[in-house]
Amino acid sequence: MSEEYKWFLKDAVVDTGMCTLCGACAAVCPYEIIEFDENGPKLKEECYRNGEGACKDVCQRVMTDAARISMNVFNFKSLPPSPIGQYQKIVSARATDPSIAEKGQDGGAVTALLGYCFDNGLIDGAVTTAGFTKPDSCLVTSKEELIDTQGAKYSAVPVMAALRQSKDELKNVAMVGVPCQTYGTRRTQFFTGLNVHPVEVGMNGEKADIPNIPYTIGLFCMENFNYEKLSEHMTSIGIDLDKIRKYAIRLDEMTVSTDEGEIEISLKDIADCVCDGCRICRDAVSKVADISAGHVGSSTGWTTLIARNDKGLELLEAAEKAGYIETIDDVDISMIDDFAAIKMRKFNKELDKRLDDGKKVNFYWVRDYPGVRPEANGTNFVKIKTNSGIVQHDYIARVAELAEKYGDGTLELTTRKSVEIQGVKGENVDGLMADVYGSGLKTIGMGYANACPGMAYCPEGLVDTKELANELTMQFAQKLTPHKMKVGVAGCPNSCIRAESNDIGIVGQLRPKVDTEKCTGCGRCSELCKLNAISVISGKAVIDRDLCINCGWCVRGCPHEAAVEEQKGYSVWIGGNDGRRPTNGVLLKAFCTKEEIPSLVDKVGKTFVKYRTKPGKERLGNIIELVGEGQFISEVLKE
Repeated sequence: MSEEYKWFLKDAVVDTGMCTLCGACAAVCPYEIIEFDENGPKLKEECYRNGEGACKDVCQRVMTDAARISMNVFNFKSLPPSPIGQYQKIVSARATDPSIAEKGQDGGAVTALLGYCFDNGLIDGAVTTAGFTKPDSCLVTSKEELIDTQGAKYSAVPVMAALRQSKDELKNVAMVGVPCQTYGTRRTQFFTGLNVHPVEVGMNGEKADIPNIPYTIGLFCMENFNYEKLSEHMTSIGIDLDKIRKYAIRLDEMTVSTDEGEIEISLKDIADCVCDGCRICRDAVSKVADISAGHVGSSTGWTTLIARNDKGLELLEAAEKAGYIETIDDVDISMIDDFAAIKMRKFNKELDKRLDDGKKVNFYWVRDYPGVRPEANGTNFVKIKTNSGIVQHDYIARVAELAEKYGDGTLELTTRKSVEIQGVKGENVDGLMADVYGSGLKTIGMGYANACPGMAYCPEGLVDTKELANELTMQFAQKLTPHKMKVGVAGCPNSCIRAESNDIGIVGQLRPKVDTEKCTGCGRCSELCKLNAISVISGKAVIDRDLCINCGWCVRGCPHEAAVEEQKGYSVWIGGNDGRRPTNGVLLKAFCTKEEIPSLVDKVGKTFVKYRTKPGKERLGNIIELVGEGQFISEVLKE
């Protein structure tokens, strides 16, 4: 019996029947001490980090984190989860090369897309699955090698582990895999942003040098099989494994094509061969891929292609224009919806079974939804967005109803004016979020603008705050959060919301002046000024501009209307935060109009991203300090 080493993933994922053998853990391990057998991954030797390193961070069965992954995949324009996921275009496609189309699973469209990438220098490698006799992960480096790997294998293999086979000259490697493998790919691809620290480096400087992954093509998948169990069953019914040339699953049957003909196997007969981790999978259509591909929704001999983002759409259209594929719009999307729904029903049935049996379940999917976060005791809170603190009574009443129905009945009002439903069990998250979206409630992750009441509600407010904050939220809530960036809007220099302590602070201001013709020197303005910025000299009020903070109290309180408004607008402060390394904000620009602010915010975000080198470890203020206040501000204000 081989020695077992302490490993977080063994206890939390492998031994609980959650592992899908995606191979991400092996791809990022700097020591290359993770290997796979028919039971899943295991350590070959003791881990220097006691089994809690980068492997834990990238495991999609610890947490998919699809809500944050989607920000990157969809260029910060991600939509709420849906059965078949976000997309831009769906077509039926097939390879124009007859040899590829004939050998392919459903028209060879995926092979043709990758062939286009190879021929045009977009990739110099692709990771996929090869071999029918004993499928395994494979890194191909040419179009010819790619064609040799065509066809679905339906066996769980650690596809991502092949990334470690990449040679130094391979800079751009595409990934082809089923849904679980696409999540593993994305968690690896966006490692530093998701995990808020660098990729693990070994004791002696060892690194897992992962190549750039320009394209991720995800395959439709209902379930995969344990190879050992499946091959044993096939052998028992007289199938020669060496003669298998193709697998295909249609409806409730698997068709195995061999040199001697086709054999049909009922999926019920091989139900025991399904991998445990597949039984509790929720994604049938690879929702976070650039392009998803499968047979569902298209006619025989055609592949359904779902171009999900700009990158996927550009590749699909370029390959068609270049003559590698042909497409038609004849796709039955309702069939894809049904396919995805079947998988969710299977998932829910398996989840109920595991919970009833008292088995441990990692609720790895809860952060597929924005605004959902795990709590210390194993439950979750769900953040419900307000309009910078303002809601109608029926809105908050509905939140209270959901808190009682799905949570522990408690609500928390946060410092950034959201309402959090507390104590939501993992098995209740889907139901709660369906009701949230169905009720017209809004949920959002971090990054939306916070505001004080402003002039619409507060007698001291100088400018609008709520409307501006809501507009900024819609424009920048996702875009400004490759890492945390908080925005605060204050209606006056009282800054009850502490706007200057936000990464971006916006403060209403009013510059006063004295109409000496009307001023009687009564001193009322001097009495009201909290900064002692006004004195009465020779019978007239005089404003000390070095002390005045442009709060407007003198204008509001002058009984003779002698203190009047000279200028009003917003001041924009940048670089403040009260986080781990607090910094004070600096003035970017005074007396901005409301219309100027969105472009300023956009420029601040772009300049921040330009200079940051450690995503997750640097706030805006740290970067301003690094670059230099003058240099940073000049770049932002440059036309």
